[in-house]
Amino acid sequence: MSSAQTETFSPHNLAVLGVLLFIAVILGEVVFPRHGDEEGAVRKADTMEDIAKRLQPVVMLDDMSKNPMASGGTAVASDKTPDQLYQAACLACHTTGAAGAPKIGDAAAWKERAGKGLEALVSNAINGMGAMPPRGASQFSDDQIRAVVEYILAESK
Repeated sequence: MSSAQTETFSPHNLAVLGVLLFIAVILGEVVFPRHGDEEGAVRKADTMEDIAKRLQPVVMLDDMSKNPMASGGTAVASDKTPDQLYQAACLACHTTGAAGAPKIGDAAAWKERAGKGLEALVSNAINGMGAMPPRGASQFSDDQIRAVVEYILAESK
């Protein structure tokens, strides 16, 4: 045997190799076990139909373009009451007074605004005013915006 082969199989190198082998066995059995994975065994027996169902998209683009409000899991906007429309788009600012929005129920703040006329309020809601984005950042129609403005005024008397 040559001296290079003797150094390769020295007791020190064999001890290091043994420790590394021992660590690999422990990792293989404790950290990454190969047995006891019943769920994995069930998954292997899945049919092509099961796999295809899991891979289907949750929402199709065609469905979204036909009914954009329904894709979010909510009712279609035309089916909502003014209260529901208010809760969907106006509640966050007009309940808290965020960004200077007049609070629903604040008779003094709404009386001053109502003095300008319903048409002016509806126009401001449609076009946006101050920090409020047009249509309150909603997709509501002009009639729905009018219904929400009337609802807010009625709740603020």
